[in-house]
Amino acid sequence: MKKVVIAVVALGFVLGSLYAQPKDELRKELKQMQVELQGDLADMPGGSKMIVKINKDLGLDTDSADAAYLGIFVEDVTFPKAQELNYKGNIGVLVTGVVQESPAWQSRISEDDIILTLGGKEATNLDVFEKIRKQYRAGDAIKMDIFRSGEIITIDFTFGSRQTKAPLAPGEKPAKEKLSVGYGGGSWVPLWFDTDMEDINSIITQMGFGKLNEDGILMQGGAGKGHVGKGYFLGGAVYGYEDSRKILEPIAGSQYQIWMSYRNTMGGVTLDKRFALSKNIITSVGLMLGGASHTVEVLKSNANYDWNDWDTTLLNRNNTHSLVSRSYIIAQPKAELMVRLLPWFGLRAEGGYTYGYAPKGGWRVKGLNDENFEVLNSPDTEYQGYTVTVGPWFGF
Repeated sequence: MKKVVIAVVALGFVLGSLYAQPKDELRKELKQMQVELQGDLADMPGGSKMIVKINKDLGLDTDSADAAYLGIFVEDVTFPKAQELNYKGNIGVLVTGVVQESPAWQSRISEDDIILTLGGKEATNLDVFEKIRKQYRAGDAIKMDIFRSGEIITIDFTFGSRQTKAPLAPGEKPAKEKLSVGYGGGSWVPLWFDTDMEDINSIITQMGFGKLNEDGILMQGGAGKGHVGKGYFLGGAVYGYEDSRKILEPIAGSQYQIWMSYRNTMGGVTLDKRFALSKNIITSVGLMLGGASHTVEVLKSNANYDWNDWDTTLLNRNNTHSLVSRSYIIAQPKAELMVRLLPWFGLRAEGGYTYGYAPKGGWRVKGLNDENFEVLNSPDTEYQGYTVTVGPWFGF
């Protein structure tokens, strides 16, 4: 690692002076630095990739889009290296690194191979090797002689390009791109809940209030989830709806007003399984398990309160207050479609169906200490219906 730091620091230090030189001199200097870096990084995992990155950042990859590309790092064969490899010839270039998934990688060319010929032409040294390479274009097929492990072998080789993947071998199927299912996120969520409001409307209309929308209610809330592995996402969601109204008691001469507040809440834990349709489109199926409730709160008052007459105000007059509710355990199977517009933002649509089960029959009046008093003759109001949401999503 120390070599890498020193090499990169030195590279940055001399860039200013290098760019002041003529173009040919500059290219020669940078080429020399490339060779030195190559030697420093040759014995490090990932060193070849680091060289490629540095070369691209410095603009050394000046070949045209269809220039012949091997995906290797080479240098002239030194006498000590030739002795080490038991090579007695006097031509060739030494392979010091191979870029993964490159044409050379696909052809099984490896480090310490010595390339002797390209298309029958001797690669005498590094400069000659480069001149021969530049005579070819991506897609050209040649014979290549290589010295490896004490013998000379001949391989069939097809050049690629830096902009395209290596050509497939005969009979080889292209690898499928692995698509990401995302990492999760969260957002404000509007939720349309198409549920039966008949029981609630029957009681509030008797008090003089107008009906709530019987075609559904628009709940709002929030949802979030995170990836827990293998395409599964664990999260939670909570939604709520409230409608408050006030009317004058429908009795001639009455000074009493009636306030009514209806609340609908649902929420729970979610588990989803995602599937990537493309890089920016995913779908999922999932389930939310949790709880929900209908709540109706009514207050009747003439707004005339006196501390010294508190008992009379509450006990002997028409000032009243009551809160009734019905609670449920819910299960909501659902399906989702998400389109990513930015790396951190997308649009999300989800549809589902909510099933509610009430452990206790009828409605309950809530007391001061969470006591529940049964409301006789109250209906077993159902809590179920389709849910639809379309909105923003922060994350993916």
